[in-house]
Amino acid sequence: MGEAGQGRFLKALRITAWRRGKGHTLADPPGFLNNLLFWPFWLFCRLGARLWFRLRIEGSPPKTGAYVLAANHVSLIDPIVLGASVRRRIVYLMTEVVWRSPRGGWFYRWMRAIPVAVRGGNREALRVARAVLQQQRVVGIFPEGGLSRDGLPMLGSPGAVSLVLNEGIPIVPVAIIGAERALPLGCVWPRPCRITVRFGEPILPAAFHALGQARRGRLQAATRLIMERIASLAGHQSREAILAAHGVAARIGHGS
Repeated sequence: MGEAGQGRFLKALRITAWRRGKGHTLADPPGFLNNLLFWPFWLFCRLGARLWFRLRIEGSPPKTGAYVLAANHVSLIDPIVLGASVRRRIVYLMTEVVWRSPRGGWFYRWMRAIPVAVRGGNREALRVARAVLQQQRVVGIFPEGGLSRDGLPMLGSPGAVSLVLNEGIPIVPVAIIGAERALPLGCVWPRPCRITVRFGEPILPAAFHALGQARRGRLQAATRLIMERIASLAGHQSREAILAAHGVAARIGHGS
C-alpha cells in the first residue's frame, strides 16, 4: 500500500459510516439510531436463518463482558449467521478491500466493522479493536484470513490473534457447519441447507500465559491452540496439526 493509500486507510479507521468529520471514531459504541435499525435487522436475520437454514445453535458464549469470537470461515454468509446466533452486537475485523467495496461497503461500515489492511500496517486497526474490547463489547474474527474453498480448516493467522494476547481477553472458539453448502463460492442465492453454529468453552488468558516462550513463539502456539479448538468443534483436524504430523513422519522417514 502506497503512502497515499495508507493515509486514506488510516483516515477511514478514524471515522464512522454516518458521521464523518464530527470527531466520532469506529471505536465508539453505536448510537441510538444505529441500534434502532440494527436490532430489527438482527431479528430478521435470526428468524430467516431459523426458517431457511434450520439454524441450530449449540452452546452459548458469555452473556456479558468482553471476549473475542474466533470462527472458521467457509462461506460469505458466515458473519450474518454468526451474528444471528449471538444476542450481542459483534464488531468484526474484515479486509479493507471488502470494507471499501462500492457495492456492499456501506453495509459493513454501518455494521461498524473494523477494516484490516491485507499487506500489514494494522496497528491502528488493532488499537480500535482493543478500544472496543475495553468497552466490554464483543469482537469477531476469522483467524484463517480467507474463505476455505473445500470447507476444511486452513492455517490460522497470528496477526488476528495478537490482540487477544495483548489484552488478556477470553476467546471463544466457534465452528460454523454447513454454510459452505448453503452458499458455496459462486452461488448467488443461498440454498435451504441446515447450518449449525457450535460454540466451544472460552479459552481463558491463563491458558495462553501457560504456553510460555517468547512473545513470537507464544503467539504462534496460541494460534495453533485456537485453530485446534475450532477444528475440533467442526469435527476436523486442524491444518497445523496435519502439517506437524506430516513433518514428524517426514523426519522419521528421512532418519530411517
